[in-house]
Amino acid sequence: MNSTPAEFERALRLAFAEGVTGDDSGLLLAADGAQLHFALRSEKGVCIGALQLPFLRVQISVRDGSRDGAAKLLARVDRATLRGGG
Repeated sequence: MNSTPAEFERALRLAFAEGVTGDDSGLLLAADGAQLHFALRSEKGVCIGALQLPFLRVQISVRDGSRDGAAKLLARVDRATLRGGG
């Protein structure tokens, strides 16, 4: 995704506030009866002329909860981390 780790974390915290915690392995989100872990890795960004876009690889794993709860939470995360476009 075109984001920095800080931008991704900020988007999660805006949407889920106290449900987000972090440690050296990434971010943990607990809500909707599920717990998701986000391992974040910055990679080489893309440069288009003077525009520089960051690139973030996000690996998501389910740590706890039902399949339905995890799917519902992941859909909310997807909406929360969308960025506007043209």
